[in-house]
Amino acid sequence: MIVFFLLVVLTFALPRLMPGDPLSLLLSSDVTRELTAAEAEALRQDMGLGGSWADQFLTYCRAVLSGDLGYSFHHAAPVSQLLATALPWTGLLVLGAIPLYLIVGVLAGIEAGRVPHRRFDRIATGAMTVLASLPPFTVAVFLLLIFAVLWPVLPLGGAQPIFPAEAPLARSVEILRHALLPTVALAVHEIVRFYLLSRGEAVALSARPFLINARARGISGWRERIDYYGRNLLPVILARMSDSITVLIGAVLYVEVVFSYPGIGHLNLGAIMDRDYTLLQGAVLGLSVLVLSLNWLIDVAAALLARRG
Repeated sequence: MIVFFLLVVLTFALPRLMPGDPLSLLLSSDVTRELTAAEAEALRQDMGLGGSWADQFLTYCRAVLSGDLGYSFHHAAPVSQLLATALPWTGLLVLGAIPLYLIVGVLAGIEAGRVPHRRFDRIATGAMTVLASLPPFTVAVFLLLIFAVLWPVLPLGGAQPIFPAEAPLARSVEILRHALLPTVALAVHEIVRFYLLSRGEAVALSARPFLINARARGISGWRERIDYYGRNLLPVILARMSDSITVLIGAVLYVEVVFSYPGIGHLNLGAIMDRDYTLLQGAVLGLSVLVLSLNWLIDVAAALLARRG
């Protein structure tokens, strides 16, 4: 609750510290230039900008607790409605990237660390070292250029075609094709993180007596990788997941912009450019709640694992 309260304070204060006034920006358009002073003041009150910061904050807290995130005048729609539309797209990318980077990163790290300094270890570690220097938005641009421009096998951007298919299966395939590149762009950096983590742990495990004895008994293949390496790596992986989720949510803001993907990151950028305080507060609060929820699930999983021993 303390963390959530601090998030509410930050989402309220940070947009108001930005230069510019959303009401002045709105009044500068041709549509609203003829408003009278009384109408402009009424509009300011509706936007939650009337009174002191303390009054605005109390009004904002009451609205958040009641589930009312305000109204975006730029989009002419309630913020909760905009977030309900954008959040599933962001969730699709995040929930698609998590199993991807865990499976690829951990399995590759185990394979490299089982017998270090082999050809696979040298090639994979060299490739991961190069990828570690690339931020997610750079990876996104490279993927876009290669697979959507130079070799156009995947869509250039968006979440679905302009005219989506009516059949549920065909539409699902279209959505997955549009989500593939941004999901991979999100996963690449975390693949590097979990590869290096798993490789280091696997190298240390390979010298442990229980693993040497298992190999002497002829245990190898997937049983060795899953039962002996994977199970011993699980607590370490869960411990790193909290930090990974935070990095992933931060990266999705940039990746969605590169691919024009209609998630919260894309919505957040529009709110910043338009000085839309209400929408910006709601978007940041929505992302924060998503991070807290995923971290809570990770803590529950870690507690259950510790209880089972």
